[in-house]
Amino acid sequence: MEINVNTKAICTIDIDSAEAFRILCETLHMGFVLDEDTDYFVYKNSDDELNVFKTVDGHDSCVDERGDLFVALRNVAVNIFPNILFRSADYIYNK
Repeated sequence: MEINVNTKAICTIDIDSAEAFRILCETLHMGFVLDEDTDYFVYKNSDDELNVFKTVDGHDSCVDERGDLFVALRNVAVNIFPNILFRSADYIYNK
């Protein structure tokens, strides 16, 4: 026997700005934006675009090619979480 059921559900979820930001980063596949344990840095590539790097076993490894987005998200993170460890990184606020 097959039964078809159509329902409408309303679900209210209380999400604060910090959690919304975390969800945004994960949705963009950039959860590493909030990683305080890894030292990320940005370099311009040959096309004059920013790329995100980290050092792995003494070698620089490209993590993401969306460096401008990384910098923008990290700037937002510094404003949401004022005591975050990377708040003094050289790319924050275009220092």
